[in-house]
Amino acid sequence: MPPVTAIPAHSAAGITLVSVACALDEDALVRAGVSRKSAESMRRCAAWTTTYPLQRVKKRRRVEAICPMLSPALTSRGLVFAHAAMDEREPSLERLDDLLREAADRFEAEVVCPDPRLRCLVLILPEVRGGRLIEATDPSRGIKNELLQRGILVGEFFPSCPFATTFNPRLFALRSPSPMYVLRSFIELDWRFICQVPEWQESYRDRFGEPPPRLRHLGGPLWRLKQKISWRIDAIRRRFLPGTSDPSELES
Repeated sequence: MPPVTAIPAHSAAGITLVSVACALDEDALVRAGVSRKSAESMRRCAAWTTTYPLQRVKKRRRVEAICPMLSPALTSRGLVFAHAAMDEREPSLERLDDLLREAADRFEAEVVCPDPRLRCLVLILPEVRGGRLIEATDPSRGIKNELLQRGILVGEFFPSCPFATTFNPRLFALRSPSPMYVLRSFIELDWRFICQVPEWQESYRDRFGEPPPRLRHLGGPLWRLKQKISWRIDAIRRRFLPGTSDPSELES
């Protein structure tokens, strides 16, 4: 991992990989040639990524961190940050495809730690409209499944991200300070994140076989019905009883 004052050379796609310590040091980033605006975005996203997911919340019968893998990833130095200067709010979807492929190449070649399941690359794209990230990884386009087949799960984070956590429909934990993609190792427990798309299910089964028994109901007809009912109840609650529930206290 590079020291805080070192910035690796840009790749063909303009990606710069840095350590957690470097991403948190805005002045060092600027001294190394990163624009002040980009350095600020990287620092804010790094501060959010390394703290917010550590908050402990109720998940059914247990209480644990929003992302229980973050703490061991930090300990093992498996978390790396990156910045790519896109210079436009609505880059072409093909350009974002190329960027994700480049990030995946860098992830495979340069992000290392003792436990490969803990590898994670946070790619910050401050200039890009957040919703554009979702448009690029829509199931119909195939890029997300392409990365799944390489053993990489990609997630979309941005300030107004509409996706709630799988364990709590009222906790929107993907609302980062700036738009960013998160690439990490695809693991067996990720069935919960890919179970609603048949092509993604196929890629999962090719790699892991059937999901663990306790996750097999996810994505099924009854589960989808319960999700819809939960969303409608929540919408009614927000309309008529605003401010009556704390997302960190509720279960799905």
